[in-house]
Amino acid sequence: MYREKNKNEKLKIINNGNDRGIIICKLQYAVCLFIISFILTWGAADAQVKLKTAVPDLCFECHKELKNAQSDPVVHFLFKDGKCVSCHDAHVSKRKGLLIDKVDSICLGCHDSIRNRLENAIVHGALRDYSCTECHSAHSSKNRALLTKEEKGLCLNCHEDLNRQLEKPYVCRPFKDGECSSCHNSHASPVNSLLVYQPNKLCKKCHEPRCRAGQVSLASAVEGSDCTSCHSGHSSIDKGLLGPFGHKVFLEKNCEECHNPIKSPRDITTKLKGADLCFKCHKRNMSKFEYVDNDIHVKDAKNPCTVCHDEHASNQKNLTRKESDVCAKCHESTERRTSAMEGALKSVGCEPIKNRKCFECHIPSHSSRPLNYRADEIPLCARCHAAQHKITHPVGIDIKDPRNGRPLTCNSCHSMHSASADFMLTHDRKRALCIQCHKM
Repeated sequence: MYREKNKNEKLKIINNGNDRGIIICKLQYAVCLFIISFILTWGAADAQVKLKTAVPDLCFECHKELKNAQSDPVVHFLFKDGKCVSCHDAHVSKRKGLLIDKVDSICLGCHDSIRNRLENAIVHGALRDYSCTECHSAHSSKNRALLTKEEKGLCLNCHEDLNRQLEKPYVCRPFKDGECSSCHNSHASPVNSLLVYQPNKLCKKCHEPRCRAGQVSLASAVEGSDCTSCHSGHSSIDKGLLGPFGHKVFLEKNCEECHNPIKSPRDITTKLKGADLCFKCHKRNMSKFEYVDNDIHVKDAKNPCTVCHDEHASNQKNLTRKESDVCAKCHESTERRTSAMEGALKSVGCEPIKNRKCFECHIPSHSSRPLNYRADEIPLCARCHAAQHKITHPVGIDIKDPRNGRPLTCNSCHSMHSASADFMLTHDRKRALCIQCHKM
């Protein structure tokens, strides 16, 4: 009995001791939390106290020129609100200007509408090849949209050829006034030439069609037509901005040279049908015309010539249509691969590729060579790349590609539309390209 009572007393003492231990542990835990919380709060407050001055005045102590920039007519809203650390790291960065990320990534992080627009097929070369700050100031500007220059000067700085068009006697008013963005989107557009609308809709914003054949109005006949198939969007030596390249009879308004007398828009007919109308004058081109019934490009066309050529006027020599209109309709995968290549590479220097001048290298129905090349592969590339051709890797009919036994040409190492490495090479030239043939 005594032993049982003694045992119970001991258990009670032990339990009481455990309870006190638990209470002590809880108190210690609470004290620790309080100390940690105090340290963190004191540290944060202390870090804030240590700033000599609040941002952005603290930044302006060194960057004095930027403080004056806040009085410019146009100020970036983040800069105006003094949110310097939204774009810059206050201490260290891998990028110039202590930027927190790449310029384009920072800008597109806020400008959702532009980021969404970049998903369109055609992206402005300036944005594709450079960065936002090539055209826009990051902080402030004297020009609208934070442009580094006034709009006209900024565009003509790259599009130098358009300077000469300003000298012509007839100039489109928005172009003359330097209002490029009234017709073009400066970032991206699904329409050719980065137009904000399709030409027949865009032109009607300022003027309705006034096309005539003698005394007959053709407004209803051309209502859905592409205005730029006959008219220049910028300037011309002819009234009505015709051309700049056009059939002489069209520019002289001698419609009945090709058409039967036009009495109404509904009865516009030609004197001859199909290619026969063209060959009536262009007999000397018959030997160059390789048209055959199974030519995929023109076999179903009423007039095989007008698949690639405009019968009235054009912005291009030889009255060719815009390649982006003609070629991309069927070669969509090629266009996607080319756009992907341009997005990945900064060294896409081939002008016909960058400007989509397909007819510089391919002439459908006029060439029996593979892919309708204008010339054999090596001479074709050497027309523009003369310097590179002099120091090239051995190529030619006597040099065989060990992968397929065919003659080694420029295209054995370079890809025109889907290169994955600099200089439009199929592989990195430091090693991967060489070991395609030179196994090591």
